[in-house]
Amino acid sequence: MRIVTAMRKTGFSLAFLLLFTVPAIAQTSEFGLLIGGSKRLISHTDQARGLGISDSFKFSNSNREVYYAIQVDPGTWFRIKGGQIEGPVAFRYTTAAGTPARTDVPKGKIEHVNALIDYRFSEPFGSTGLFAGVGLYRQQATLNDVAIPVVQRGNQTETNYGFQGGVNGDFPMSRRTGFIAELAYHWINYNYKVRYVTLSGGVRFSF
Repeated sequence: MRIVTAMRKTGFSLAFLLLFTVPAIAQTSEFGLLIGGSKRLISHTDQARGLGISDSFKFSNSNREVYYAIQVDPGTWFRIKGGQIEGPVAFRYTTAAGTPARTDVPKGKIEHVNALIDYRFSEPFGSTGLFAGVGLYRQQATLNDVAIPVVQRGNQTETNYGFQGGVNGDFPMSRRTGFIAELAYHWINYNYKVRYVTLSGGVRFSF
């Protein structure tokens, strides 16, 4: 009887695990790679004060991203996305008099990791989507402005949180692959709160 009771408990445990494991296995997931360009946005206030480097959209200010997504509900996906943007950046430094000042660098790198919720809508050609989420951003550049004290020159980094939102489109090429296009807006809470727009295209693989 003890053996039978133990077997029943084991059977119930296995059935319980199977009940929760099967939906997880059945969930659809995908992996994507995107490349494109970027543009840094400058506020009217900064423009009036002569701050910031005027920047237009260009592919030389590259954007490279990779993501993994899992479907949590019909039409709703959770995505983890990491990437690197190249473009103008701004840093704060302390002058010899001890006051804060700003320096702009024409080319720097902004690395980021984001957690996003993606809502997708079925279309005759595939699907379109709206996404938004939060992330961690780190900018990096070499500061060599002669106005900056020597001890603060060289390679500098700054890390803070940010938000990302945008739209995308998925154009299936086969049952498991497709071409994706994405337009995204990045707002980052650095000392000087910069904003970037990225436009990218790439491929996704579904599992």
